[in-house]
Amino acid sequence: MITVEPTETIPDDASVRHYDELEHCAKQRFPNVVEHGEQNIDAETALQFRDGEFVKFTDYYRVLLA
Repeated sequence: MITVEPTETIPDDASVRHYDELEHCAKQRFPNVVEHGEQNIDAETALQFRDGEFVKFTDYYRVLLA
């Protein structure tokens, strides 16, 4: 499962990737996670994210994996 939370502050030592840097599968799923709260993603796509990393999409989002 994946959730994202919007954030305005990013720690100095945080891992930040831009949406364009995501792998193809992650790029396809990330907008649904942000816009529709989709949480169930396949294991292959989940492995493309790191728990606690930040992704710059329309805003900055912190990725939480469970």
